[in-house]
Amino acid sequence: MSGFREKFRNFSKFCTEDYLIRYANKGLYKRALKELDNGVSVKYTWNESSVSCQLSEGTRCTLENTLDRWECACPSEHICKHVLIAILYDQREHSSEGSMSADEKHMPDKDSVISDNDPLDVSKDVPVTDSVSNVVSNMDDPGEVPQGVSRENDSRFRWMTESDLTPLIKPYSSSMIEEVVFRLRYPEEIKIIEDSLLTVHLTSQHIEVSFTEEPNLAKALCKVQQTAGRMAKLEALLRYRVLKGLDDTDALSGRVYEAKFSLQTVQECRAMLAGLLKTGLARLPESYMAQLETLAIAAHSGNLPDIERSLRGLQGELQLFFNRHVRFSMQSMLDRVSKLYLALKVLEEEKVSAIQQSQLIGQFRSKYFTVPSLHLYGLGADAWETRSGFRGITYYFYCFDDKEIYTYSDVRAVYYDDQQFSYTEHYGAFTPWLPHLTFRQLVGEEVQFHSVKVNEERRISSGEGAKLVILPRTDVESLNMDKYMQDITSVIREESRSFDLFAAPKERLAVIKVARIVEHHFVKQTQDLMLTIESAEGESLILTLPYSSDWQMMIQRLESGYGSKSLEHFYAFVRVEPKRISPISFLKGQTVLSLKLDIGNGRMGRLGRA
Repeated sequence: MSGFREKFRNFSKFCTEDYLIRYANKGLYKRALKELDNGVSVKYTWNESSVSCQLSEGTRCTLENTLDRWECACPSEHICKHVLIAILYDQREHSSEGSMSADEKHMPDKDSVISDNDPLDVSKDVPVTDSVSNVVSNMDDPGEVPQGVSRENDSRFRWMTESDLTPLIKPYSSSMIEEVVFRLRYPEEIKIIEDSLLTVHLTSQHIEVSFTEEPNLAKALCKVQQTAGRMAKLEALLRYRVLKGLDDTDALSGRVYEAKFSLQTVQECRAMLAGLLKTGLARLPESYMAQLETLAIAAHSGNLPDIERSLRGLQGELQLFFNRHVRFSMQSMLDRVSKLYLALKVLEEEKVSAIQQSQLIGQFRSKYFTVPSLHLYGLGADAWETRSGFRGITYYFYCFDDKEIYTYSDVRAVYYDDQQFSYTEHYGAFTPWLPHLTFRQLVGEEVQFHSVKVNEERRISSGEGAKLVILPRTDVESLNMDKYMQDITSVIREESRSFDLFAAPKERLAVIKVARIVEHHFVKQTQDLMLTIESAEGESLILTLPYSSDWQMMIQRLESGYGSKSLEHFYAFVRVEPKRISPISFLKGQTVLSLKLDIGNGRMGRLGRA
């Protein structure tokens, strides 16, 4: 029995004023103090792992050595004044023994720390953001200590930066850690307040997490409940550690990237490719296609999704070779074989980190994670169709937060006879985030998403929960789109990017400043429309639009010079491919024109008047 009494005494000493106020609220804390001042007393009955508390006013409650578990006879569903009274009474009874913490004895005046209307008013303490260098006093700095922060407090929270992260994150599942790590990619202003607790305020998320001197995330306080609250605690700790210059990549990657795959399948695939390279294409039998199919199935079963995709891509390339098809490319074949062989060799040697192994293995299904907010600028929409029977529209947005391009895709399988996909219908459909906003309107807006889900490739999910706000659209001429804003010279001179073994291939996109369109003609042999654009410095670049029956009206209008003759000083949003540069949209002022989807509807004139 005496063992738990000592645990509870240590716990009650730990329950400082700030801790109890943040766990409950200031009003409840004051009412508990008032009742104690009016003579309420508590009788304790010690149990094996709890204490039964009988208040003199008749209420009975049971406590453990944590505020996460308690019981009270009163009807309150949340922590009540009776629980606070039981803790505070124990503190008062043993304060003469010196068991009260030094922090509690020297607390500043209560009303100077926290206002009655706001349980945690960080403006009265020490604000800290991740963009400020002198955010928290340095323990090694002998200079002046900021008001409200003591060196004693600094030492009490050293565990947040000095403790081994591995045991701290042990209670978290790999999926929870993965989501928190994903959210760390996005900037977040944080404010720090230090008193008897260290509180991290995630500004844009409106979440506060208060850490105790005990190195245990479960003991941290956060008003967000359940799983979201647990992840907020971890995110607050990791952002604090980043602020202090710590790199937790290795500790986190061991939990997030648990690379499990069939080593035997990897070895069989590499042996098969080695045979291909030794035999050569000229003597390769068509039965080799069946081997590729068998290994692709084995890769699927062996948790090797990207290896499976590479094998099927190689299978498609070989089919073109056996059919003597004009689209067969020896360079493409060599690129596929080289990348696949290197990936298999690296996986077989098992010498790279868990992160890199995970990148080589890939995922069968993309994971989406919630990010607090995204500030996006519509760049245009591109309609497309694959040879495998899929049609869709991809919408492109520039993100001001991380200076990257995000996409949203509306895709349908049309390989069944009864399945259709009307580009005009889907382009004019309403978005899932605002009921009266069409996709045509969305791609020409500047918007703010809140609590939206995105994946590793920065694709936006249409899932529920996201909130969308329309902002005043900035003129495109006023934007600095960082690496995506390129001139004609840089687009021409930049060599075709070699593949990255540890990353999926990405679209190469660019925004080019154009003075005018100087020429347009249709090449019958290749069925391509060629637009020659010119910069203000006189540099020229050819943009290529391949013909399709769906874009017949667009091709005819651009070929005839419809609207483009008067179009000057605009921006072209383009996709840079190995053998051509394809325009997606033209932008000017606050207007965006998606070529495939807007020109057929006669909207070219709008851009010319922008």
